[in-house]
Amino acid sequence: MSQLPEPPESTVARLRHEAAQLRRELHDQRLVGPAVGLLAGRLGCEPGQARERLAELARAYGVPLIEAAGAVLAVPARPVPDAPPDTKTIAILETARLLTRSAWRTSAPAPDEDGFDALAAVLCDRLTRELGPVAVGLLALEPDGSLRLAGSAGIPAATVAAWRRVPAQFNTAVIHAVRSGRARWHPRLDETRRRHVLIGEPEVAWPSRAALPLREASRIVGVVGVYCRTPNAFDPATRRAVARRVNDCVPRFAELLRLHPDQAAWVTEVQAVLDMLPGAVALHVPLRDADGRIVDYRLAAASPGAVDVVGRRGRELVGLQMLEAYPSLAGGELMQAYAQVLATGQGREIGPLTYETEQDGVLTEALYSVRAHRLGDGLLVSWERHDEEQRYAARLARTERLGNLGWVEWDLTTDTAYWSGQVYQILDRDPAAGPARLDGIAAHVVAEDMPVLEAALGALLEGNRPLDVTYRLRVPDGMRHVRAFIEGAYDVKGRLVRASGIVQDVSAMAAADRDRRRLADIERQLADRQRTLQNEHRVVAALQEIILPLPVTPIEMPGLQVGVRYQPAEELARVGGDWYDIVALPGGRTLLAVGDVAGHGITAAATMARLRHALTALALITNDPAELLEYLNRMVCDDPAEPTATVVVARYDPHTATLTWAQAGHPPPVLIAGGAAKPIDRPAGMLVGARRDATYGKAELRLPADSRLLLFTDGLIERRGDYEGDWLDPLLATVAGGDRESVDSLLRRLQPANPDDDTCVLVLRPLPG
Repeated sequence: MSQLPEPPESTVARLRHEAAQLRRELHDQRLVGPAVGLLAGRLGCEPGQARERLAELARAYGVPLIEAAGAVLAVPARPVPDAPPDTKTIAILETARLLTRSAWRTSAPAPDEDGFDALAAVLCDRLTRELGPVAVGLLALEPDGSLRLAGSAGIPAATVAAWRRVPAQFNTAVIHAVRSGRARWHPRLDETRRRHVLIGEPEVAWPSRAALPLREASRIVGVVGVYCRTPNAFDPATRRAVARRVNDCVPRFAELLRLHPDQAAWVTEVQAVLDMLPGAVALHVPLRDADGRIVDYRLAAASPGAVDVVGRRGRELVGLQMLEAYPSLAGGELMQAYAQVLATGQGREIGPLTYETEQDGVLTEALYSVRAHRLGDGLLVSWERHDEEQRYAARLARTERLGNLGWVEWDLTTDTAYWSGQVYQILDRDPAAGPARLDGIAAHVVAEDMPVLEAALGALLEGNRPLDVTYRLRVPDGMRHVRAFIEGAYDVKGRLVRASGIVQDVSAMAAADRDRRRLADIERQLADRQRTLQNEHRVVAALQEIILPLPVTPIEMPGLQVGVRYQPAEELARVGGDWYDIVALPGGRTLLAVGDVAGHGITAAATMARLRHALTALALITNDPAELLEYLNRMVCDDPAEPTATVVVARYDPHTATLTWAQAGHPPPVLIAGGAAKPIDRPAGMLVGARRDATYGKAELRLPADSRLLLFTDGLIERRGDYEGDWLDPLLATVAGGDRESVDSLLRRLQPANPDDDTCVLVLRPLPG
């Protein structure tokens, strides 16, 4: 096997120089990064502003940046045993405290002087050189596949708090990077938003994002989230540079994981053991404040049988913080006992104790016994719930109420009986009177049903056959239908010794039987109505075919090509009055119209025919679009039975490529030109038939060469209120770039947005003179 050639000495020297520079930067950033983070948190500003403030302090006192950082953190920049701080350092420290005097009163945690935040600050600084301003999040992989935000730089505190843990089931870029084992690059925010849940608020603060897995040897230990404050295309050279910077921080990241007990390998080993244990067992890891006091516990591992008071099980519990998930435990006996076990190492059993919680406005109490033992730096906790029988009884009672049934049992050898509570309700018996004898269930039975019930009882007592009978029972509020299903147990001589079964109120079923006859009548009426609709549909369809011929190929007019498409409604009853008209005018001009009559059926189709024929006739008098709409409006207003309609009328002059148009409450035409699509501003004009004295404005538009113009009815768009704004957006997105397509191709791509309405579309293509 051939050996690789030795690199030239210049390359070795450069690599050694870069390694030395990286070591110096890491050393310096162990103070500068935390100092910047401390100032940013205390001043409530961005990390960049905090770094500038730190630089101002250094310049003001004439010291290196690292010494100013050490003064802010109250630690020396270079270890000097037993050396008191000089006057300059004291002055810097006092100035920093003066700057942050309002924040020193808060309970903010101490800075991460040499941990994940410092590492994030170093990486953030180096990536800023490659990408411009960025924010960085270091996320550690948890045993359950979720991610924990271990350190960050440039990420607002609110976002850090909200995304401290990223569950494995969340569709985020960082989770996908872990699952795929590959870097995820997201240069455009709109595409990222469609694919993933986005971290951060507001989302637009980071228009470009990347997620790169952190791999130690053959296993992934975490992921780096990179959030760019400006758009970045992430070209191949940039991706290689970013990946190189991220890989440089892997050794330190893995070292930090080993230093944190709740991320150490032993937690994974504990989880493997708990996976084989029965019952409810979990590993609790203490969370401490800056002074080392325990403030909460995190569930780092859990057995499959572990279940909490709200029903979360097994791995669903991993990652929960005790006081966040169970706030009423704060300051109670359980938390005090946990602290004692950690302090003394002696296991304890706590309880039985009562835990109260509220779910959906309902207060629930649960009775537990808890055992806790110290395991490493955490607690191995097991628990047992004592009120399961009560919960089972409550569930059974709820089942009886929902099913309106109850349980019955008779012991004929001891002459005792048991009825569940719902049976007393069904049989209208006072619970204080106790259960009736087996032969007493016939009380209050309707006389006509007594023979059937007596025969069934006889078969149960003597014939070794179960009783299954439905009978009617008279109760104070009327009649009740009851079904009894009872099985018997017999001795060796065939005598009945025990009977048990269920009694159910089936009045609703009986009512359903009565309703079935009415339903059959309704179905017959619906069938008659369907036949009527089909007949009407055939009439309207035939009328439309006669009045509204649909060309197979585009229509050629002087200087203009027109494509036509008509899509009827899916429902038979909703055949409507959508129409179009194309009229040749003197001088080579063309009159075009698209309209939509309100309503459906024969009335709408008849009005559509009147409008279309009237427009063709009126074109002999005037071809002004506004005047034509005024004539049509007066015609419809003269007949109170006529429904209103929306109409667009346009006149095209091929000599000037000019479209003069007017509209009556109709959707605006859409112009497709230069690869974009936009609606045309509409002139004023109300519905045809709304007011007799209505007037109509008109507008002119010059159609560019290689453009397309859409005239359409509202079945093509999702109409909700008006025709402006978002409701046109899907159509505009569909037809953008259609100026390069043929008329037929563009028509084929258009799909109605409302299947319950007719759709009529004209596509106009100006032809070169």
